[in-house]
Amino acid sequence: MRSPLALAAAASFVLSACAGGGSSGPPGLAYSLPGVAAVTYLTGDTTIMDIDAGGQAMQAAVNQSTTLGATFARAAEGVQVTLEVKDLTASVVNPMGTTAGDESGITGPLVMNLDRRGIVTVVSQPQVSEAASGFFQPLSLAHSFFPRLPGRAAAVGESWTDTIRFEGPQGPGKVSSTAVMTYTVEGDSLLDGRSLVKIAMKGNAESTAGGVITGMDFTQSLAATLTGWILWDQGRKLMVESYSDADGRGTMEVSAAPFPLGVRMKSQSRVKLQPGT
Repeated sequence: MRSPLALAAAASFVLSACAGGGSSGPPGLAYSLPGVAAVTYLTGDTTIMDIDAGGQAMQAAVNQSTTLGATFARAAEGVQVTLEVKDLTASVVNPMGTTAGDESGITGPLVMNLDRRGIVTVVSQPQVSEAASGFFQPLSLAHSFFPRLPGRAAAVGESWTDTIRFEGPQGPGKVSSTAVMTYTVEGDSLLDGRSLVKIAMKGNAESTAGGVITGMDFTQSLAATLTGWILWDQGRKLMVESYSDADGRGTMEVSAAPFPLGVRMKSQSRVKLQPGT
């Protein structure tokens, strides 16, 4: 869901959806079948990539808005989630010009199973064209949309730490990512008259990506710090809103460049339940 220059960084955004909780100690903070069969999420992502090409500074800015339909079904353990892109508007602005993208290059849904703790098993991925892979990366989405949970009750102030690791083909190349995240139950938060559980998150991620883009070989490595929060509706067992911020540095090698390029990435991402769903 990021620009081709940020393929590896996409995995850094660990956010959304968790289960259960209240300020007196949420029971069963674990994934289970929500109280509704289908909802719609609106997402917004902004990524700034500053590139140091041997003392020459370049910048790429990626902006994206996506409407995701989410349906839920019972799984053997936990829940099966099907995410389908209903609408996508994206743009990449760099010194070479501006490139726009939409959902036309994405065919089919992303289907995944989550166990009680949120460990993901990808069941199937959509077909994504090379052009659309610059904005929509299903493997990263599958492992970054949902946080890990303790699979048990957790009182206010209690924290848990988990490692989120995945690798595999994605778009025109492949990606590998490891994120170590700590989550803390902060208590209740009021939104539109509803009492929600707020969970803070922070951590660090390291990711690599490689492949071919527009006929050029590339490799990229990135290390980032992550912060954010999640709002969860205990009554409906639904994520209502989430926010994450990532700040990373790394290097990128492109076959057309005679030396490695320095990369600085800053990103903000927000997910919000569409009103009325």
